This record gives sequence, C-alpha cells and structure tokens, in this order.
Amino acid sequence: MTNFLQETDSQSWSERGLSFSSSDATSDIEGQSDTFRLRGESNPVKQARKIIPQIENADVAKQVKRLLSFIDKIVNIAEQKEVDLSHIPSLHAHVEEDGSVLLEWVFPDFRIGFNIESDPDYSGWHLVSNKKLGDITASGQLANIAEITILLVDFILSNI
Repeated sequence: MTNFLQETDSQSWSERGLSFSSSDATSDIEGQSDTFRLRGESNPVKQARKIIPQIENADVAKQVKRLLSFIDKIVNIAEQKEVDLSHIPSLHAHVEEDGSVLLEWVFPDFRIGFNIESDPDYSGWHLVSNKKLGDITASGQLANIAEITILLVDFILSNI
C-alpha cells in the first residue's frame, strides 16, 4: 500500500503562527541573497549552489537557481519567526550523466528530493519515509514550485 502526504501529530507551520502564502515565498526571489543559515554553516544551500557552474543546460541551471531561491526564502521566513532550524542538514546536489540535476535532503527517517530536467514538464519532487513515519511515498511534477516547496519544508519542520 502506498501512502501519500499525510497529517502528522506534530504542529504544522500554521499552528505555530507561521502561515504564509506562496506569494510570500516568491516575492523578491530574483534579489534573494545567500542568507540561508543552519547548523553553524553560513549557507547550507551553498553546497547545492556549487554545482550550478557544472550544469551545461541553461534551462536546467535556471530551474535549479529558482528552486534554491524558493528554499532560501521559505527558510528565511521561518528564521525570522524564530523557528529552530538547526537540525536541517545541507541540501546535496548532483549533476547526472544526462544533464539533469538531483537535489536531495537526507534525514534519519525520510528523504526529500527534486529532479530538475531540461524540459520543466518532466521536473519533479519526491518524498520517501521509513516505517516510523508511516512508509510515506509521494511524488509529483514540480509545476507549482512555490507551493510544493512550502509543503515539503513544512513536512521537514513537522518531522525533525
């Protein structure tokens, strides 16, 4: 049986007074600086950003930059609301042989990833958890990047 994104016993962002819309996350994305700070690092997205010069396809590079900017913005909003983000690891990135990019967060009980393809219609996301979190398996297209990023960061904050 396959499970999909589900409610957890943990508080959601809105229960913590952190509700915001995708417009909050999309405002000033182009001007977003690298201010994502977790685990004592100056910028854990920095690790993922290092691969951008290795991406040969300009469309893939643009999608990766856009996704990382959304993640930066969402996390910065959470930091401003004084949410403890110290348990979120660095986002890892890999350029695949076909030129696509895999971005992935690996946690003890789950992993969340994004595959960025040259055709944005084939770009997607995935979430897989262990039995502790109900063997969740969920995936989909990355068509609405802001909303899915908010949902996935909410899942992270609810389960770390």
